[in-house]
Amino acid sequence: MPYSLTSLSHPQIANNINGLMATSYTDSADELVDQLFRLNGSKTCPMFPDINQFENIIYADYTASGRGLIFIEYCMMNNVLPYYANTHSENNACALQTSKFREGSRTIIKQCVNATDDDVVIFTGSGSTAAINKLVDVLQLRNEDVQRKTVVFISRFEHHSNILPWKETGVEVIQIPNTKEGLIDQDYLKKQLKHYHNTIQKHIICAFNAASNVTGIRTDTDHISKLVHQYDGWIFWDYAAAAPYVKIDMNPSEKAYKDAVFISTHKFIGGPSTPGILIAKKKLFTNRVPSGVGGGTVNFVTRTNTEYVKDIETREEGGTPNILGAIRAGLVFHLKECVGCETIEAREDKLVAKFCQRFRNHQKLIVLGSLTVRRLGIFSFLIYESLFDKYLHHNFVCVLLNDLFGIQVRSGCSCAGPYVLDLLEIDDKTAEIFTKFITEDESSQSNGIPNVRLMKPGFTRFNLSYFISDEEVDYILNAVEFIANDGWKFLSLYTYDANTAVWHPRTMPSGNHFSQFYSLQMANENHTTNEEFQIQQVERWNSNAIHSNTNSLPDNPIEQAESMANLIPEYVYNIDFRTDPPLNIPDAYKEFIWFVLPKDVIQKVLVIDFETHPKDNLKTISFHSKMKN
Repeated sequence: MPYSLTSLSHPQIANNINGLMATSYTDSADELVDQLFRLNGSKTCPMFPDINQFENIIYADYTASGRGLIFIEYCMMNNVLPYYANTHSENNACALQTSKFREGSRTIIKQCVNATDDDVVIFTGSGSTAAINKLVDVLQLRNEDVQRKTVVFISRFEHHSNILPWKETGVEVIQIPNTKEGLIDQDYLKKQLKHYHNTIQKHIICAFNAASNVTGIRTDTDHISKLVHQYDGWIFWDYAAAAPYVKIDMNPSEKAYKDAVFISTHKFIGGPSTPGILIAKKKLFTNRVPSGVGGGTVNFVTRTNTEYVKDIETREEGGTPNILGAIRAGLVFHLKECVGCETIEAREDKLVAKFCQRFRNHQKLIVLGSLTVRRLGIFSFLIYESLFDKYLHHNFVCVLLNDLFGIQVRSGCSCAGPYVLDLLEIDDKTAEIFTKFITEDESSQSNGIPNVRLMKPGFTRFNLSYFISDEEVDYILNAVEFIANDGWKFLSLYTYDANTAVWHPRTMPSGNHFSQFYSLQMANENHTTNEEFQIQQVERWNSNAIHSNTNSLPDNPIEQAESMANLIPEYVYNIDFRTDPPLNIPDAYKEFIWFVLPKDVIQKVLVIDFETHPKDNLKTISFHSKMKN
């Protein structure tokens, strides 16, 4: 029976979600987890047939962003949208009801994080980035008087969002190093706290992340919060990577309370289109003027005077907010509580253990960050190919996982540049050279170093989320292991754009990404690799006689990939690698080419005499990633 307008309330929406999930609060959390994706429906994309190369896209990029849940969207569509109106009014039924939905979300979130009357929940902009910038403005850190009295401590494994907003204010920023295990060095932190509190006599702000978005390594938030409060400091925690997977407790004990927490709700399962969230102690909001003035922040504005609202949550959410996103945020927090933080963390621990058991001693796959400390199911890695004493380019690895297996991962530096330099053991001098390869500032280029973004170091990252099935976990790990062992063989089938660092199959037809592989697959099925057959199959593909080879895929894509790899030595005779874009790296800097190029693989496969060809890629490797501990 549909809800009536007068009876509709946020808890009832939450109960309706439980009904749509065909579960109740008495069902086990494991059953709830099992239902999450079964109820989320098909993963195919009818609007983009190229994406349907695989019957099911396997998404392993939840560290970057969560994905929608159909039962939450049904709930929004059936129970919220019919009554949607702007907030900032309680004088018509729809506006009143929408306001109640939004405030109901705020209440749910407060309950989920153990907030008290001393805490506020503010919906704000784009993820933790907006939340951090909001607090920076609230604290008036761009004011020179405030700057002189303040110091900010950050760790070495922060996301750019928890580095740049503090640095760009002009306030003094101190970096706290990590231990060899990759944890915040608490002994060093204590010395700095004591020094700045007792000797320098500055007010201390500590802004650390609860877990790294690169390695997943977790921080002991309670212990560090207690330590900071011993020196009258404020402790702010960035939960962007950790929030979907761990318990957030604003007030675990008298001394371990958190002064502020930053959350990227869009990273939750079901969280797309949700706003960032700032949860903070009221004592921080001493600013007379809201950080973002606008509609909804005032009691009254005359021609000469302005009176701002005293309620912090109202005055700091100026303008028409992301109303639907805020309501959805409450629902995804509610869902997390239904599953249970203990259940989520236990599942994450099992997934980490499974990964570590498989790859701890792998000779080619190098995992970033210690495997001996507690971490989330976030894994960043490089693939080292001893045949060339180089790494596979992280973007190539990312593309190959997509093309061969439909697995969605991410490559780059994950917006954590300083931490990545530490993990890859790149010193400042080497980092400066890499910067010149990728800078857009012409004045920063020197010694004839060209702009080649392909040279930027990085890694490939994926995560194993608590709600994916064991079958999907095995599929992802099998695919990653295959790429680690045999991925280099596929380099000959790819080329690159040196300026964008994007990799793609050679002679890729317009509008379709998979012709190269279709040719190989059909050749494999017919046990032939002659050039005429391959050309016919590519032409067949390009004629749009078929739009997807989903039906031709075997039950085991790993076996298919292995068969394709075996065909490559014969196939490469038809490839002219001379069409690959030149890097134009001066001889003095060729040692900084840290990745294997397609031409190197082709030359190796064709057994070309390396003595008669340039050894661009055979010099000492320019950096080494820290091996797992």
